[in-house]
Order: sequence, then C-alpha cells, then structure tokens
Amino acid sequence: MAVNGSIIWPSAANPVWKLNYRLADAPDEEGIVIREAFYKGKKAFYKASMPSLRVQYDGNCGPYKDPLHFNNALPTSRCPNNKVCIYSYQSGGLWALCIQSYHTIGSYRLTHRWVFWENGVIMPRLYSAGLQCPYNHRHHAYWRFDFDLDGASNDLALEYNNYTSDLGWGRGWHPKTSEWKRLKNLSSDRRWAILDKATGRGFQIVPGHHDGQSDGFSNGDFWVMKYSGSEDKNGRQGSAWSDDLQPYLNGENVDGKDIVLWYCGHLSHEAHGGGDEWHHVGPDLYPFGNW
Repeated sequence: MAVNGSIIWPSAANPVWKLNYRLADAPDEEGIVIREAFYKGKKAFYKASMPSLRVQYDGNCGPYKDPLHFNNALPTSRCPNNKVCIYSYQSGGLWALCIQSYHTIGSYRLTHRWVFWENGVIMPRLYSAGLQCPYNHRHHAYWRFDFDLDGASNDLALEYNNYTSDLGWGRGWHPKTSEWKRLKNLSSDRRWAILDKATGRGFQIVPGHHDGQSDGFSNGDFWVMKYSGSEDKNGRQGSAWSDDLQPYLNGENVDGKDIVLWYCGHLSHEAHGGGDEWHHVGPDLYPFGNW
C-alpha cells in the first residue's frame, strides 16, 4: 500500500512550492519521500527522504532499526481520513506548507514532518515520544538529500568554519572536491552548503539545536557522495547495527558532479523523563542565490 500525490502551494496561480510526495510500504520504508521539488519554478530536490532510523540503548535493549512506512502510519485528529496530513500554517509572519505522517512502532510514537516555508527554508523533522525499554537511548535519524539544483550535474559542496579565511567563496567557506564524511563542530559554527556552479543557487544545511553529536554507534554527521543509483537503497539502507554508509566513500571526485548529501541527527531521550515527552531532531535548509 502507498499514498502519493502532487502539491502546488499555495495555489496554481501563485506557485511558491511544487512537489510530489509518497508514503510507501516495504521495502521502500523511508517515511514521506519528497520528489521533484521546485521553489519558485526552479529545481531544488530530485529526491529527499529519511532512509534509516536507528535506536541505541544504554542498557540491555536493542539496537533497533525503525522503518517508517504506510502500514505503521495512523491518521490523526488533524487529518482523520488520511495517513499523510497536509496543511498550511503561519508563524512569525510567514506561511508554511507542512507534510507529515504519524507512526507507532512498539512503544514509540513518531511524527515525520517536512515544512516548506514561503521564503524557501526547508525544515525536515522527526518527533519522537515513548520508551521501549527503561534506559536512556538515542534515535539516529538519517536524511538523504539529492538536490539536483538546476539539473543533476554541476553542483559543488562547501563547508563553513569560523576559523577559515576567505578562499574565494566568502570568509569561512571552502569547497570539498572529493567524497567525505564530517562531524559537527559547535565551536566553529560548522555547517555545509551545496550550490549549482553555473547559477550560484543553493542551500545551506545548518544543524538543528537538538541534533546532538556522533558517537561510536553512529559515527558520522554529514556525508558528501557522488550520485550512484545503486546506493539509493530506500528504506533498506543499513541495519540496526550499522548505517553502512562508509563503503560508499571511495574518494570519487564531486566537483561539478551530481551530488548526494546525507545528514544524521542524534536525538537523546533520558529514561527518567518518562515516555510522554516529545523530542525532535532535524537540520534547517536555507536557500541562497537568485531564486
């Protein structure tokens, strides 16, 4: 089973966002998948999804890999007749398009949400509540972003650190020209970006305030890879014990190529807080250039 559709928002007469969405069942267990997303008529995503969600407990429990799919999704009071809930809301003087699904897995309650703002900001989010076992644990949420800015090729990935001089991309920014994995660094305000080299349009990827740090169980925060169709495994990416992303890093050149970005947020849940409190994780994606 699956539910899918197309959205032109806020209206066909004023199309700020145009995109397709899909929530499928096994083996495509990657939550709500966004495809062919355009902002103000210009290509942003080819595909964006959350192919892996791993759970790590401090005690004798798990680990788990929790698939988000059609069969474990439930309607909510906001959208009692649909497993994918689509609505608009206003905050801070701006309107946003929200696409979300609610899932139950064991004792977990999970909401997978995409928020597309009228100013081009994108907020992918995972919200979680519930305790499967009475131990502290962390949910490691992996998003996969295949941007395809103004087409599949000619993209460039960059990293920002506040100690980097101006190397031609603005103070703090430097390009990454081969596949690599990076960790967050709060002291250097580390963030990342992807742009189309011809148009200069792109997005910054800024870690969320609750996105945590990598550890021995989930040992990466951000990956840049050259696109390969065989590496898009949908919800079959990795296992409870490993994200299995390291084999994809083989030093390929990504300067001016079709680039795929992976981002991981590490959501901490303290057992003493109980199972009713909701926690969330996810990066903010900020557009730049002439959209």
